[in-house]
Amino acid sequence: MRARCGSRKGSPKVCAGALVVVLILAVAPLRAAAEEAAADKLGASYFRQVGRDFVAVCVSPKDWRGGDILKFLAVAGLGAVVVTQDEDIRDWALKNRTETSLDASSIIRPLGNGGVLAALTLGLYAVGEVTDEPGLRKTSLLGLESFLTTSAFTTVLKTVVGRSRPRAGEGPTDFHPFSFTSSRTSFPSGDSSAAWSVATVIADQTDNAFVDVLCYGLATLVAAWRVHDDKHWTSDAFLGSAIGYFTAKKICRLHDRQDGPSLAAGLAWLDGRPVISLSLAF
Repeated sequence: MRARCGSRKGSPKVCAGALVVVLILAVAPLRAAAEEAAADKLGASYFRQVGRDFVAVCVSPKDWRGGDILKFLAVAGLGAVVVTQDEDIRDWALKNRTETSLDASSIIRPLGNGGVLAALTLGLYAVGEVTDEPGLRKTSLLGLESFLTTSAFTTVLKTVVGRSRPRAGEGPTDFHPFSFTSSRTSFPSGDSSAAWSVATVIADQTDNAFVDVLCYGLATLVAAWRVHDDKHWTSDAFLGSAIGYFTAKKICRLHDRQDGPSLAAGLAWLDGRPVISLSLAF
């Protein structure tokens, strides 16, 4: 008996699993951009690093400059515009659902599931161990770190904001701060942020257009189908995706700086004369 991904008769787990396998096979033969760096290993030191990076991401806004501030304002501004269209988009999405799109939900939904994403990153790590690919191990562990960090941010925001979900029937501007009720944890979309947090790391660490399209395409589908399934408002999915994307990019940049060569300059006085020193570390 064959499981058909385009039919409700097919097993959602089989179909989603098939997509994960395709992604692993697509990434496994590739070396990450920073493959010359020291190999990353899953262990106590890794989780200590995750903690340090979490703090660095949290305090990073203090170092924002003009370009960073403009990006934040652009995303926040666009998100605010989307909020004004949430109800109209929801009505359109529900009206245009089809048998095929409903079938696709069972395939796409697991790709934003935390368990599936954790299994994906650990699967990539296992492949990196077996094939002795330090770049692949690094990519997988950065993906796991990005997922964990993004999930922490998302969980806190869901509780603090307390936005009602579409099915609650209270509208997109109904908020109940510090609510622990599932129907009031709509913002941001956890599935969207999680999918983008992992997809962005894999795309960032590999130099292959097919992988980029595959990763970002699947993450976009996850976000879109949260609206299609009436689980979230469009602004929830959009801003959740942005949180996952920018968190992943920040984590990748932190490790690019740690793993790459660094140039340091210093000024000292020797026998009454200024001396400039340069040091290059690999």
